[in-house]
Amino acid sequence: MPEERGPIDWDALQTVERVFRDRLDGLVTATEYVPNAIDPVELRLSIGTGFDADSSRFDVQWWTNHGYKYHYGERDLEFRFGWEIRPTSRYPEKHFHPPENPSAHRESCIAHEEPELVTLAVLACWWNALEADDPSILNATENPP
Repeated sequence: MPEERGPIDWDALQTVERVFRDRLDGLVTATEYVPNAIDPVELRLSIGTGFDADSSRFDVQWWTNHGYKYHYGERDLEFRFGWEIRPTSRYPEKHFHPPENPSAHRESCIAHEEPELVTLAVLACWWNALEADDPSILNATENPP
């Protein structure tokens, strides 16, 4: 499957970082391109707030042909929005791994495929749930952003 997705999309990762910084206005406490900025595989964004913690992190991957992963983690909570085209999969291409069962694949409320719009949608879902202090509504926003 990795070869079907293509290499990591550097421009998409830069767009994701810009949108996080623009929208979260100072809550992004650190960014890291892993393993490095020359040949990144993943963008890690440390955030200065969370549901049950003073900090959290989004690990983001984007591929050139198709697909993304936005994995959120903090002390005892994790979830993921993803897009993977698998010819023989029984899972939805655009899916959500909920905090109560991170191995489950639910249909994602995010329909977009452009880095800026997907990032805005992920942030809208996260922020709405964070403000409500209710991780169960992370995938409940209708057609975000």
